[in-house]
Amino acid sequence: MLVILLNCVTLGMFHPCEDIICDSERCKILQKFDDFIFAFFAVEMVIKMVALGIFGKKCYLGDTWNRLDFFIVVAGSYEPLGFLCSPPPEQIKRGWI
Repeated sequence: MLVILLNCVTLGMFHPCEDIICDSERCKILQKFDDFIFAFFAVEMVIKMVALGIFGKKCYLGDTWNRLDFFIVVAGSYEPLGFLCSPPPEQIKRGWI
Protein backbone atom coordinates (compact mmCIF):
# COMPACT_ATOMS: atom_id res chain seq x y z
CA MET A 1 0.00 0.00 0.00
CA LEU A 2 2.90 2.34 0.76
CA VAL A 3 4.34 1.83 -2.74
CA ILE A 4 0.96 2.67 -4.30
CA LEU A 5 0.87 5.90 -2.25
CA LEU A 6 4.45 6.71 -3.31
CA ASN A 7 3.44 6.13 -6.93
CA CYS A 8 0.48 8.52 -6.59
CA VAL A 9 2.70 11.21 -5.05
CA THR A 10 5.40 10.92 -7.73
CA LEU A 11 2.78 10.98 -10.51
CA GLY A 12 1.38 14.16 -9.01
CA MET A 13 4.83 15.77 -8.97
CA PHE A 14 5.65 14.96 -12.61
CA HIS A 15 5.19 17.76 -15.18
CA PRO A 16 4.93 16.12 -18.63
CA CYS A 17 4.80 19.39 -20.56
CA GLU A 18 7.91 20.78 -18.85
CA ASP A 19 9.92 17.55 -18.62
CA ILE A 20 10.14 16.49 -22.27
CA ILE A 21 13.90 16.30 -21.85
CA CYS A 22 14.58 14.99 -18.35
CA ASP A 23 17.57 17.10 -17.37
CA SER A 24 16.44 18.72 -14.11
CA GLU A 25 17.35 17.17 -10.77
CA ARG A 26 13.67 16.83 -9.82
CA CYS A 27 12.89 14.95 -13.03
CA LYS A 28 15.84 12.58 -12.57
CA ILE A 29 14.81 11.79 -8.99
CA LEU A 30 11.21 11.17 -10.06
CA GLN A 31 12.48 8.89 -12.85
CA LYS A 32 14.47 6.83 -10.30
CA PHE A 33 11.36 6.50 -8.11
CA ASP A 34 9.35 5.45 -11.17
CA ASP A 35 11.94 2.78 -12.04
CA PHE A 36 11.87 1.46 -8.46
CA ILE A 37 8.07 1.34 -8.35
CA PHE A 38 7.88 -0.49 -11.69
CA ALA A 39 10.50 -3.02 -10.56
CA PHE A 40 8.64 -3.55 -7.28
CA PHE A 41 5.34 -4.31 -9.02
CA ALA A 42 7.01 -6.51 -11.65
CA VAL A 43 8.77 -8.58 -8.97
CA GLU A 44 5.51 -8.83 -7.02
CA MET A 45 3.75 -10.13 -10.13
CA VAL A 46 6.43 -12.75 -10.82
CA ILE A 47 6.40 -13.96 -7.21
CA LYS A 48 2.62 -14.32 -7.29
CA MET A 49 2.79 -16.18 -10.62
CA VAL A 50 5.34 -18.62 -9.22
CA ALA A 51 3.37 -19.12 -6.00
CA LEU A 52 -0.11 -19.45 -7.54
CA GLY A 53 0.59 -20.69 -11.05
CA ILE A 54 -0.34 -18.68 -14.11
CA PHE A 55 -3.50 -20.18 -15.61
CA GLY A 56 -6.56 -21.73 -14.04
CA LYS A 57 -9.48 -20.76 -11.85
CA LYS A 58 -7.50 -20.32 -8.63
CA CYS A 59 -4.25 -19.24 -10.29
CA TYR A 60 -2.79 -15.80 -10.89
CA LEU A 61 -4.75 -14.90 -14.03
CA GLY A 62 -7.92 -16.41 -12.60
CA ASP A 63 -8.40 -13.36 -10.37
CA THR A 64 -9.69 -10.16 -11.98
CA TRP A 65 -7.48 -7.86 -9.88
CA ASN A 66 -4.40 -9.87 -10.81
CA ARG A 67 -5.33 -9.57 -14.50
CA LEU A 68 -5.46 -5.79 -14.04
CA ASP A 69 -2.05 -5.86 -12.31
CA PHE A 70 -0.68 -8.01 -15.15
CA PHE A 71 -1.96 -5.55 -17.76
CA ILE A 72 -0.46 -2.57 -15.89
CA VAL A 73 2.96 -4.23 -15.52
CA VAL A 74 3.03 -5.33 -19.17
CA ALA A 75 1.95 -1.87 -20.35
CA GLY A 76 4.55 -0.28 -18.06
CA SER A 77 7.28 -2.47 -19.52
CA TYR A 78 6.87 -0.76 -22.90
CA GLU A 79 8.10 2.59 -21.56
CA PRO A 80 11.70 1.46 -20.90
CA LEU A 81 11.70 -0.26 -24.31
CA GLY A 82 10.24 2.80 -26.04
CA PHE A 83 13.65 4.17 -26.95
CA LEU A 84 13.99 1.31 -29.45
CA CYS A 85 11.25 2.60 -31.71
CA SER A 86 10.65 6.27 -30.92
CA PRO A 87 12.75 9.33 -31.75
CA PRO A 88 14.74 11.06 -29.03
CA PRO A 89 12.79 13.72 -27.09
CA GLU A 90 14.77 16.59 -28.61
CA GLN A 91 13.54 15.56 -32.11
CA ILE A 92 9.86 15.59 -31.14
CA LYS A 93 8.13 18.76 -32.35
CA ARG A 94 5.68 20.37 -29.99
CA GLY A 95 3.37 21.93 -32.57
CA TRP A 96 0.30 21.71 -30.36
CA ILE A 97 1.56 24.35 -27.92
